[in-house]
Amino acid sequence: MTKTNQVTWLLRAIVVLLSLQFVLGIWVALFGSFPSTDSVSAALMYGGDPVLTGHYLLAVVLLLLAVAVVYASIRPGIPARLRWYTLGGLLSIVWGWAAGIEFILSGFSNNEASFSMALAFIVAMTFYGMAQAAVLPRAPDEPRSDRNVSMLPP
Repeated sequence: MTKTNQVTWLLRAIVVLLSLQFVLGIWVALFGSFPSTDSVSAALMYGGDPVLTGHYLLAVVLLLLAVAVVYASIRPGIPARLRWYTLGGLLSIVWGWAAGIEFILSGFSNNEASFSMALAFIVAMTFYGMAQAAVLPRAPDEPRSDRNVSMLPP
C-alpha cells in the first residue's frame, strides 16, 4: 500500500467514524440516560446507557486514528497542505474531547459544552474533507497551475 493510499484509508475511516460519533452523541442527548456520577471511569464501569459508553469508546478510537493520520501525513512524498489539514482535524478532535470532559464534569448538564462538541465535529469534518480533497488524484485534463492560490503552503 502506498503512503497516499494509507492516508486515504485513514481519512475515510475517520470521516465514517466521526459521522457515527455524531449520531451516537445526538441519540444520547435526545433519548439517552446519563449516569448519576461525574466520573468517566465510574460511568463506564458501573453501567449506564450503552450508547453513551459507545460514544466514549469511539472518542478514544477517533483520537488514536487522528494521531495516526497526522503521523502518516508527515512522511516524505505527502503534500504539505495535507499535514495542515490533518493537524487541524486532530486539534478539532482534541477540542471535542475537552468539551466532552467538561460536559461530564458538569454532571452532564452543561449545554455550552454539548454545543461545543457539535461545533468541534463540524470543524473536524471540514478539515478531514479538505484533507481528502488534497489526496484525490487530478483529472487528466485538469490544468496545472504554477501559481499557488491556497493560503497554505503546497
